[in-house]
Amino acid sequence: MIPGSPSAGPVRLRAQEVFEHAFTLAAPGEAWAALTLDAPGTSWRRGEAAVVAVDVDGGARQEVILAGGDEPTEYPRALGRLPAGLHTLRLRIPQDLPLSAGRAVTVGPVRTGSVDDSDPAASVWRHAPVIHYRALHGPLDSLTSDAPLVLFYRMESRAGGASLEYHVIYSHEDAGTDLTGLLAAWGHTVDIEWVFRVTLDPHGRVIGEEFQGPEHATLRFGGGRTMGGHPVLQVATLNGNVTDVVRCPYRAALAPACVQPEGEPREGVLQRYPWIYRVSALEVLRQVPLEADSSPASPAAADLRSYVFLQWKRPPGSGGATLPLEAGVRVRDAWYTSAWGRPDLAFAEPDAESTAVKVPAGTTEAQVTGIALRSFDPPAQPVEVRLVRAFFLDGEYRPRPPFAGGAACRLTHHEPRRVVWESP
Repeated sequence: MIPGSPSAGPVRLRAQEVFEHAFTLAAPGEAWAALTLDAPGTSWRRGEAAVVAVDVDGGARQEVILAGGDEPTEYPRALGRLPAGLHTLRLRIPQDLPLSAGRAVTVGPVRTGSVDDSDPAASVWRHAPVIHYRALHGPLDSLTSDAPLVLFYRMESRAGGASLEYHVIYSHEDAGTDLTGLLAAWGHTVDIEWVFRVTLDPHGRVIGEEFQGPEHATLRFGGGRTMGGHPVLQVATLNGNVTDVVRCPYRAALAPACVQPEGEPREGVLQRYPWIYRVSALEVLRQVPLEADSSPASPAAADLRSYVFLQWKRPPGSGGATLPLEAGVRVRDAWYTSAWGRPDLAFAEPDAESTAVKVPAGTTEAQVTGIALRSFDPPAQPVEVRLVRAFFLDGEYRPRPPFAGGAACRLTHHEPRRVVWESP
């Protein structure tokens, strides 16, 4: 996701050992590293994860939870503001976390770089928050559940300045929406939460900072800073809300390496990090009882490979942004829907632009003959909704190539249901 200069690998890193990678910055700026890591013999399905502690020049430490288990996975991390010159990135296995202290790690390619002050993305990196891991039921809950995996951002131009909003993708959600609701109303099994928002004046100066606190309250930020001025947040709830009061010493400086793709829902970010689908699915398998024999007639959560995942894009800033929608998928001649006709399972919020439809187990792309969309409430004004992509998960819970996308439909008061796509 981020260009840079790679280092040689792989190298096995064991307890008491230190891996060092030297890099040089031509100018001061916000440094980053993309670390390809795996932990042989571990699996997120079993709740096992190694941890790697990271620092630069012996400075502020952060921890990388290897939720990808024994599969080499690239973890992008911010390193904070650094001066020009030679620096040393150090990796080691922390011994103060007993659950992971004995696990060896393979260090693959390491890429480093920086975003200097002249870069158009400099403000995005400068204000990215550092997230302290959740510690409600132990020293590090995130080591086995709801791990923060990726940080992405949205930028909105405003009169007299701009607003930057940062979102975290967690591996799952321990409280809040159940799995049936996550699939029907959000089209994923992760948790996606905005955590920090900063408002800038035309000169780039900060004129406001806020975060999403418990109960989804928007609160003014008054916390500390680290790594050259980055705001510090603490995961504070079982559904990904945060606070500006730190309780857990372990943290992640997730790199803001991805913007929400233009013309796509938030779930479009997941397509850029497909390994997250697998990590989240393994956590679901470990934590959530699933229907033994998948039945499309039942809303009970089932094997995630028995769903068609549908990502849509609504028109912004109109009544269409909150229309309660239900998607339908036709398999041969039979229709199956995302909400089973229940308005409480509709995708209806401005950021609710994805859903999943449960279909007969073993259904393939070739057997899907149509995709439809309907509004539970006929819109007062015509609303156009675009299908971005439709896909299944493969046998390893990774997204298969999309088999449909790009088509749009126009929902009206007289035609609140439309077929969006049909197989050629």
